[in-house]
Amino acid sequence: MSYVTDSLGPGETIVHEASIHWIAYLWPFVTIILGLGIAVLTVTFGSSRLNTSSNGLIWLLGFVPLLVGIVWFLVSRFLTRTTELAVTSRKVVAKWGLIARSTIEQRLEKVESISVDQTFWGRMLNFGHVTVHGTGISETPIKRIADPLTFRRKVEQAIEARREVG
Repeated sequence: MSYVTDSLGPGETIVHEASIHWIAYLWPFVTIILGLGIAVLTVTFGSSRLNTSSNGLIWLLGFVPLLVGIVWFLVSRFLTRTTELAVTSRKVVAKWGLIARSTIEQRLEKVESISVDQTFWGRMLNFGHVTVHGTGISETPIKRIADPLTFRRKVEQAIEARREVG
């Protein structure tokens, strides 16, 4: 069961679920590729030009960027997979983490505005940062969300639907 599903109240439904954009993996992936290149160059050319006493150090330095990239990718993957973003018929929910969990639940009645920040690449690749501004909580930032304009539109539609019911 997901956190969002578990946090639903009686009669509450999920209107929209969002996710973190694949761009979160870009820099870890670039680091892995660079690390592979450095490791290959170090193994290929390092051993033939240096004496054997420094080969171990050169080999280790060649693989450090690769190891950093792999760890960075795994952390990004873990954070992306443990993040839940949703709009329900009563609130906006954001949850990060698995064991140490951070959650923000902003009731639709308390939402004052939603801002979307997109860079040039964010517009081209359809990702951005969404900030939900509300009363009682200063702001709820959600970074690197996929399709942020749809998320904002779904929140606004849920607010209007809530007003019509109440």
